[in-house]
Amino acid sequence: MIDAYERLLRSPQMQLIPISQTVLQSAARLRAITPSLRTPDAIHAATAITSGSTQFLTNDQQLRIVTGLPVVILDEVLAS
Repeated sequence: MIDAYERLLRSPQMQLIPISQTVLQSAARLRAITPSLRTPDAIHAATAITSGSTQFLTNDQQLRIVTGLPVVILDEVLAS
């Protein structure tokens, strides 16, 4: 399982984006308007939004509440 995850992270379809001051400020804004959003999730969401991501893969249904985040629920895709 660990090997599969590491291969996914190194695949050309994935882009790893460093955390910046802009991302952290955006994450703070997300937390302010969405108190139920945990800080790590806010940082991930802010990174995706500020970088213009076209898909945000997750199994966390709660992330659908984040406006502007292109959420794709992995279990739903796999069930199709």
